Amino acid sequence: MSYIKLDYNYTMSEFLENGLTDEELEASNDAAKKGLSDFITLSEESEVGFSNLPEFDLSQIKKTVKASKGQYNDLIIVGIGGSSLGVEAVTNALLPHGYNALSFGERGCLPRVWFADNVDPHKLYWILKKCEAEDTLVCVITKSGSTVETISNFSIIYKWLNENLKDPFSHIYVITDPEKGPLREFAEMHNIKTFSIPSNVGGRFSVLSPVGIVPAALLGLDIDRMMEGAEEIVKSEKEKILHLSAIYLSFIKRGLNINVMMPYTSRLKSFCEWFSQLWSESLGKRYTKDGSEIHAGTTPVGAVGANDQHSQLQLYKEGPSDKLITFVELGSHDFDAEIQAGFHPEFSYLTGHSLGQLMNYELHATELSLRKAGKPSLKLVMDGVDECSVGKLFMLMQYVVAVTGLSMDINPFDQPGVEEGKHFAYGMLGREGFEEKKKEFDDQYIKSDEYIL
Repeated sequence: MSYIKLDYNYTMSEFLENGLTDEELEASNDAAKKGLSDFITLSEESEVGFSNLPEFDLSQIKKTVKASKGQYNDLIIVGIGGSSLGVEAVTNALLPHGYNALSFGERGCLPRVWFADNVDPHKLYWILKKCEAEDTLVCVITKSGSTVETISNFSIIYKWLNENLKDPFSHIYVITDPEKGPLREFAEMHNIKTFSIPSNVGGRFSVLSPVGIVPAALLGLDIDRMMEGAEEIVKSEKEKILHLSAIYLSFIKRGLNINVMMPYTSRLKSFCEWFSQLWSESLGKRYTKDGSEIHAGTTPVGAVGANDQHSQLQLYKEGPSDKLITFVELGSHDFDAEIQAGFHPEFSYLTGHSLGQLMNYELHATELSLRKAGKPSLKLVMDGVDECSVGKLFMLMQYVVAVTGLSMDINPFDQPGVEEGKHFAYGMLGREGFEEKKKEFDDQYIKSDEYIL
């Protein structure tokens, strides 16, 4: 069984100037225990469901995927936010680098994967240009069934399917709410294959639901192992959840308002994007649960080592002391290569070391360099990247963010701050019921030429 270890030495006063005291961490740990207790209550009352996803019955997914194997050369994922970031993070972590450039045979007769997330016409044009309709499966993901970006992209893809196929509906899977929403109505009207997102699982917490599991299975990944990893976090890692939540809480209380996630592997770059949504939408709140104004939240930043030692590290070391850095270290790599630098004597010191060793040496050097500058960091150590460890990583961070939010007396499961922008957009698009928002927008979206150059 894979592992994830938490190393928080360089957050503590024993090792770091102005680091956390034992008393500080203990106080935050007490708050985290209350947050975890509140979370368990919400879970037991079925208000929040992501921690129960490892118990999800995968048989229907496996049966459907088995029947479709070898039929498709391309898989287009249509979704945005929580309906795409997690899926992309899973595939980028677990599929070979440059996966889409492999031949059909090299991919094990599995499809290439494309993400129609943003409403960027350039991106969608080239996705469809690369695909042939008869060899393409389209997976549309939106819990509400009405996400404007997803429906807009899907409308164009559906037209493309309809123009090129006698039966476009057999080339579509829909992942949405179990009972309601216009996309479910459309799917049931045309006998389209559907998978349900549990009603108590929010988008940013849905990567281990059919949102992430169906595409992962279609791409040949071991979804049983992903769920096993996630389940181990739920059953056996409460202390780790509490400690990591307490550390984050302690530095939030101190006013460190930037939270950097920095894995030392390119395979987890998309994980940083997923984590940024999880952290931002869950913890960025104006009000506490009782309505008191708080303006909570810190800003997540994604970085990748060793790349961003050459772009961001200068700021982290010598800039403001407003950041906590979470590193991710791999104990092993699927492949490693020994450095052969005998072509010039200047580089002979590299010979005999491997790229994997170099990556970890650079991480350790960065940790110490930051520590000497009085800048706090902690580290998650994974034995490697596989389905089990990825399932663990996603479940761990979902738990930690939920517990951290509840410990701050905010609701980490809603996102009221994004609604007004949606409503203004609906008004501009002429959606019925949003006429007042259109008028408000027209009245207030005022700018002066004086400030436009």
